[in-house]
Amino acid sequence: MKKRTPFQSWIFILGWLPGFLLCVNAALANVAAADAQGIEISQGSFVLSASETPPSTQSAWSSTSLPDIWKLTHPDAFGTGWYRFQFDYPGLNAHEIYALYLSRMSLNAEAYLNGKKIGSGGSFTEPISRNWNRPLLFTIPPDTLKATDNTLYIRVIAPENSQGMLYPPKINLLHTLQPEYEKARFIRITLNQTSSLLIVGIGMLMLSLWWRRKQDTAYGLFGLAAFVWALQSLNFYIITAPLPTALWEILVNASFQAIATLWLISLLDFVGIRLKRFNQLLWWILILAPVTLLLTPANYFMLATDFWHLITMIVVIFGLALLAKTGFVHRNKDAKLLLLTLSIILLFAFHDWLIHTNVPGINAWLITEEEYLMQFSAPVLFLIVGLMMTSRYVGALNNYEQLNQELEQRVVSKHQELNDNFQQLQTILKEQATLEERERIYQDLHDDLGAKLLTLVYRAQNPNNAELARSALQDLRDVVSRAGDESSALNDIMADYRIECEKRLGDVQIQLVWDNQIEDDSLQLTQPQALNLGRIIREAISNVIRHAQASKVAVTLKPMKQHLLLQIEDNGMGLPKNTEKSMGRGLSNIQKRATLLGGEVHFAESLSGGLKLSLYLPWQLISGQSNSAR
Repeated sequence: MKKRTPFQSWIFILGWLPGFLLCVNAALANVAAADAQGIEISQGSFVLSASETPPSTQSAWSSTSLPDIWKLTHPDAFGTGWYRFQFDYPGLNAHEIYALYLSRMSLNAEAYLNGKKIGSGGSFTEPISRNWNRPLLFTIPPDTLKATDNTLYIRVIAPENSQGMLYPPKINLLHTLQPEYEKARFIRITLNQTSSLLIVGIGMLMLSLWWRRKQDTAYGLFGLAAFVWALQSLNFYIITAPLPTALWEILVNASFQAIATLWLISLLDFVGIRLKRFNQLLWWILILAPVTLLLTPANYFMLATDFWHLITMIVVIFGLALLAKTGFVHRNKDAKLLLLTLSIILLFAFHDWLIHTNVPGINAWLITEEEYLMQFSAPVLFLIVGLMMTSRYVGALNNYEQLNQELEQRVVSKHQELNDNFQQLQTILKEQATLEERERIYQDLHDDLGAKLLTLVYRAQNPNNAELARSALQDLRDVVSRAGDESSALNDIMADYRIECEKRLGDVQIQLVWDNQIEDDSLQLTQPQALNLGRIIREAISNVIRHAQASKVAVTLKPMKQHLLLQIEDNGMGLPKNTEKSMGRGLSNIQKRATLLGGEVHFAESLSGGLKLSLYLPWQLISGQSNSAR
């Protein structure tokens, strides 16, 4: 058998909820019709009177039918009203115990049968006992009920901001009415009390989760909604309210707007729907509802509550549209489940609103005219959403623990890496200390020996000595400036040597043509390579100045397929025919430094008759070389 997913399970539960309520209602109806000997009184007389005892027959009695809803039959009536019923009970058995059953009245009731007070629901003065949702069962004393000519008075009270009513009273054997009374009491009172405790527990859980992660406002708002609902549910079973009846009714009716606001904002936020203006509208409804109800005259209070409950349902419908879009367009399963749950609750809320408004001709469509259904469906929402939020929180916690384990593994790995890096750092520090000491020696050479060479430059007796001293000084500066193992960009090195060549050749009126065709700035030379390359260029320029008798020197650096080519060409007198025997110390030094570089150097006659030096450096000796440089 295929296993249901959690989503399918919740849909299954929600699908059975309406059927369960219909079965409960049918069971009560069957119980009510179980004993044919009992009577249900639906015709009588009514008078509005503040009398604490049954009014006289001379009072302004008027005929009435039950159920009697004051909002429809006595729209301007408030206070105490009396009902009078005259009936026969032909099936009376003097050996049995009988009872009077009042299924629903508002706000409180007491009964007199044949001049005797047989029962009362409690106080008729503030604080008035609240039995509007609580059935009353009064045992009839022996010898009080007669077979004929019985007179029953029922007193009800409906203070300001409440709705007076009386449903048909029943008289039957006590053991027949007792089960019906117990079932109605269980459904209206015990279930509400149990569900309130469940909702308070869910609210505490949600608030505790929000307290740990205050950025998750959906948890906090939903937990607050749970507590507001639990407080509002007191109205279903509390007998003595902590406030005067008028003020209590205002708070109870306004609480529906508060619950709807907190519900919608939290649930929409839970599935990722955040509409600033819609949320602002909900907060305004939460504020304006109690304010307007407080300012509304008592004669229009019930109309005002009907209006605000209707507005709330319209706003909820808009919220359902948002959930539908998120659920079906964006394929959000949580949104679909919330859509189904809120739709059922909205259906039951509309049912309860019809009972509350008592619109003639419409109440015939109701599942039951006596039972309010939203009080049974709302706990399902709190349970489902509570489980959804808890599941998401637990999932996030599990992910956190998994990430924490991964983090611990990474910490161990990084700890080992740090140890390796520490060893490398120690080696680097030793090398750095060596470099610093070398730098200190170089600096001392520069400050001491450099100063002396500079003095020789200015005090030289002839140009050759001055040039020799200047060359030695430049070599010293190269050693000092390029100390260490760091690499330097080839183009930067050539730019430095160009400046030097321009100065040296300019001093002896020789024209320099410099052509650097290297476009790749990533090519690097190490410090030894830079020094050797520079000494080759410097030696070649020195030979031109000393021996070539040239007027022009061309220096060209360009990439070849396999090599980097450096050419230095002059228009001077060139080399003697016997080059091997005529090669002096300068050209020999150039060959040695070319060998140190790993390249080759060739000397040839230029087109102008002078000397052309060609230095070939393989690409593999140059760091950073790429195809773009070739």
